[in-house]
Amino acid sequence: MKSSKVTLTALSFLILFAAQYTFAQAPEWANANSRATAARQHGEYALAQNAYQAVIDLQVSSLGADSPQVAISRNNLAATYQDQSMFTQAEQSYQQALQILEKDPRQNASIANTLNNLAGLYQEEGSDAKAEPLYTRAMGIWKSLAKNEPSNETITAIGLADIYHSMNQDADAEAMYLRALTLWSDQGKSESADALEAMIHLCEIYRSHSDYADAAPMYAHLLAIWEKNGQMDNPEAINAQATLGEIYRAEGKYVDAEPLLAQALKVTELRLGPNHLDVAARLNNLALLYYCEGKYDAADPLYKRALEIRKKNLTPDNPAVMQSMQTYAQLLRQEGRIEDAEQMEAQAARSGTAHL
Repeated sequence: MKSSKVTLTALSFLILFAAQYTFAQAPEWANANSRATAARQHGEYALAQNAYQAVIDLQVSSLGADSPQVAISRNNLAATYQDQSMFTQAEQSYQQALQILEKDPRQNASIANTLNNLAGLYQEEGSDAKAEPLYTRAMGIWKSLAKNEPSNETITAIGLADIYHSMNQDADAEAMYLRALTLWSDQGKSESADALEAMIHLCEIYRSHSDYADAAPMYAHLLAIWEKNGQMDNPEAINAQATLGEIYRAEGKYVDAEPLLAQALKVTELRLGPNHLDVAARLNNLALLYYCEGKYDAADPLYKRALEIRKKNLTPDNPAVMQSMQTYAQLLRQEGRIEDAEQMEAQAARSGTAHL
């Protein structure tokens, strides 16, 4: 059930800046910091790395090794290492930043941001077990602050949501996805790509628990956004149409289900061609709707075509082929074509025996 993770790279590697430079800040490291930031924004990561290191050297000389400014620069240096997939160096630099920041209780927001970054690094390395407690700690900090930082808290919420989703901890994942959606809404980003991806994950969770009351309106909301933006032919929209159609069919809302399933079939065939296995799946779904309605004449050619596509793409003993034969045989019986049904069932049985 796990989907690809929501992508927040542009937000995750936060460049942390102090509100004001101290009187002791030398112009040399102020200029070096500007050069480093500009280089990173232009994708010149090696240049940014060298510039941030120069900033750190100057700050240590003028402000001392435990200055929060040094911690901020170490965080930024870590981000440039991460940009270059230098994960060991990035981890070390993030941890050095945290060690400095944790000495000053006034640096909670910067601590939470660096925790986010280090957790994101661990996620990129595939180590959710290391990332989860860092995100959890960051979330605790966001909740404790008098002044909200919604964009940064969103990073924490979606990071936790993705981890919980991957661990099938659906209740925890749902809470974090909903929190992230609320924060995006507050920022005027309720229809951003990341927000839509979070809604897709929520739909998956609801559907996996047969929670159609929550899944159906969220799928419908997603479809409304994609339709408004002229994106109804993207794979996510097609899948959402098909899934919402299946939900309506399961709920007995056949009139609502039919246009969704028919459109999903049409667009899938246009995108992938008439003999793709995904087309067979869409044919099967629409045929099942007609079967449930007792429209056997409408279901018959769809089941038959789905079977033909699967036979072209798969071996005779493939479970999908046998399932199509069994389903089509069931329809043939409903149509009173007993002899044809028995022949199809025998063919499916032979394929099953060969598979064994």
